[in-house]
Amino acid sequence: MNLGKKKTAKISRRMAKMVTAETFDAEKIRQTLLYDAKVIGIPDGAAETIADKVTEKVRIWVIARPAITNDDLNRKIALESKRYSADLSYVYQNRGKII
Repeated sequence: MNLGKKKTAKISRRMAKMVTAETFDAEKIRQTLLYDAKVIGIPDGAAETIADKVTEKVRIWVIARPAITNDDLNRKIALESKRYSADLSYVYQNRGKII
């Protein structure tokens, strides 16, 4: 009989990332767009117009999808805002990155 070492299997447990769902808030997106537009120097009237138009386009896009990620949302905002301001689009393309 071999009473020496027992073979044991190592079990590695990885904690899954907890995913939290958020609901789309058009007003929050609009306020963020207004803030970012003003920070980069877009005049108030133009910032409001851009924020309203971009928010409406993004809202329509979101309705057609069952789920999106924050990255998807930022890409869509960047795409829509590029029509009005390349600088604002750049801010959203690089959202969450050091620029």
